Amino acid sequence: MHVHHRGDRGVDGILRLIELASHDGPLETTLSAMCDEVAAIADVDIASVYVREGDRLVMCGNHGFPRSAIGTTTLAVGEGITGLVAECMRPVSAAHAAAEVAYKHVPGLGEERYPVFAGIPLLGGGAVVGVLVMQRRTTAFTADEVTLATALGAPVTLAIERRRAAAVRSARLSGRAHVGGAVLGRAAALATTTALGTIPQPADIERAMIRLRDDLGRAMRRLGTVEVPAVGAALDRFALALCDQRLRERLAAAADHPSGLRSVAKDYARAHIRLGTEGAAADHAAEIEQLCVLLADTRTLRPGAIWIADRIGAFVAIAAVARGAAALVASDAVCPASIEIARAAQLPTVSDVPGLFAWARPDDLLAVDGDTGTVLIHPAPTDIERMRHAQR
Repeated sequence: MHVHHRGDRGVDGILRLIELASHDGPLETTLSAMCDEVAAIADVDIASVYVREGDRLVMCGNHGFPRSAIGTTTLAVGEGITGLVAECMRPVSAAHAAAEVAYKHVPGLGEERYPVFAGIPLLGGGAVVGVLVMQRRTTAFTADEVTLATALGAPVTLAIERRRAAAVRSARLSGRAHVGGAVLGRAAALATTTALGTIPQPADIERAMIRLRDDLGRAMRRLGTVEVPAVGAALDRFALALCDQRLRERLAAAADHPSGLRSVAKDYARAHIRLGTEGAAADHAAEIEQLCVLLADTRTLRPGAIWIADRIGAFVAIAAVARGAAALVASDAVCPASIEIARAAQLPTVSDVPGLFAWARPDDLLAVDGDTGTVLIHPAPTDIERMRHAQR
């Protein structure tokens, strides 16, 4: 067995291409970085990516030509050898491009210094989304090199299609601002109790309880000195819930039941109603539901993510602070204690965002402005740069 460590230019470059395909920010920046990798892997002087926009091909990434060529160099589909690649949807190579009938000279580009040409169609959904072009000074491209270039085009296609798919679901939503700050991050969706299923086995429950106790410890270290009664009371309730033997017994009794976690939360609420504590029962039941959701979480609520939920209560806010969430966003309400917890931790928080779950999906890129209550789903490159500047 041989582990291929860093240092193999081809392997490292291909892995880097795959990584770049998932990057956010201006498409031109991503594609130019990918062209740098392609040029290094294929050992060529020029690597360009043309993106199809209607019936035109626009250079949106390049290695080797002046930066001014990006966005300004365009060809019609079928125009020049690059346009021929898009039209016939097959790779095309030439030992001396300028000698071919299909050649189209682009003034000021200087490509005549790199006459050896290979063009690869970037195919997505049965159509051409762009063309990858490689050029060099001497030595015609072999069949193996064209095959390599075709493989290198796959992550470039992914980058283009991913950006287009994101653009289809771009949205600007407005909610109620509670805690200021501008952040950019991936969405992590908090499950609802209706989506909860079978209770994990006792060993899994115990591990989940240990994880929540660790969360509480981290939250107390960060919030323990905050002189806000609502924050201290929420931390105390969280600690008591984790020590509640009756809750543990109910979890054990409902194990393997199809709606185990959901039934525990509902039964726990009804028990308080039977004891005549209706006034506090609703709030307490909501917190137990949140605890059940957190118990069921398999680390989808990760550090650096923007946590999105229907409602956000104190227990979720405590876990978010402990796990290093970037922001909290709710389609409905955020309880007063949650706001105090988020404010103490300087965690941007927005509530009452209509259409949040109609637009946002787990792992979508979000930009949250806690000062204005604005939530951007798949923000435009200019918004991304503005958010990153604000974060710096």
